[in-house]
Amino acid sequence: MALFPSNRTYEEETYDPEEDLYDDGFDELNEEEEPEPDPEEELEKKRDRFKLAVGATNLFAVIGGTVAILLLLTLLFNMVYFVINDMGRSFSLFQTNF
Repeated sequence: MALFPSNRTYEEETYDPEEDLYDDGFDELNEEEEPEPDPEEELEKKRDRFKLAVGATNLFAVIGGTVAILLLLTLLFNMVYFVINDMGRSFSLFQTNF
């Protein structure tokens, strides 16, 4: 006998294997017995697939945007470097001609 906090005793039951068979909750299905798909479950599966596709698209968009920003920053820094070097050459040519 086991005691619980309420001080009531619990009588233990003996297990009889012939009386009670274990049911794991899974039924064996044959191809003929395959259940019809539930419309609500099908709709939920479609929603889940759509959410997955949108999430993957967002991920690729963020990666692509990051690459585009890095490329544009590289072009901007390259242009600034070119302008600074070109200004030095242009002003040196003006000084020698005058």
